Amino acid sequence: MPAPMLRVDDPIFPFGRIIVDTVGQRVCAYAIPVMSFLAEGAAGMVAMERLMRYLPNDLPILLDLRWRDPGSAERCAQAAFEVWGADAVTVAPEFPAEAARAFAAHRGGAVFWWIGEAGDFQQARRHARNARAQGIPAGLAIGAFEGIPAGDLGDLSWIALDVTHPSMLSPAASWPPPGVVFVGEPILYASPRMDFQEAAREAVERWLQEVAARFPVE
Repeated sequence: MPAPMLRVDDPIFPFGRIIVDTVGQRVCAYAIPVMSFLAEGAAGMVAMERLMRYLPNDLPILLDLRWRDPGSAERCAQAAFEVWGADAVTVAPEFPAEAARAFAAHRGGAVFWWIGEAGDFQQARRHARNARAQGIPAGLAIGAFEGIPAGDLGDLSWIALDVTHPSMLSPAASWPPPGVVFVGEPILYASPRMDFQEAAREAVERWLQEVAARFPVE
């Protein structure tokens, strides 16, 4: 927690709120890393729910779950889309396309197959394509870019997840542009001092320039 939060008894939600207030209209979507909140126990889950309700209504919310269990897909979908009000979720590379129907049945929620390393790509792409063929809004959430040929993306939409350094995006510069680039740590940890808000705002501006340089938008 940066210095301004140290004087707060329960800083998890106030920290999230100050980030939302700081980045303002500079972003086009939000990603919520569920495990980071779950690691804080009950207080973290309460903070996550409060933050979800605080986020702007006009921007999409991705719930980064990386869900693996197809047997509980229905309950997961209810939590993600009905309780928390997310617009999309991430699932594990092995999550079957058939189980993703439960997600699409709730508010037309989108499903992004998470790719944490290049070896996950073929499996995740197969499930995402099968889901698309069934009319499910589906795509890829990519956190590893090395070793994935641009031509293999096909017609699948993709997002860049867990980007921590501009060099991570370089291998993807020849790809079709992503729908969203999610940047976490460079903003969350922009500064541990009292200048956190200013540092976070500057980090957002730098990242906007980095993303625009690699994926020009006409």
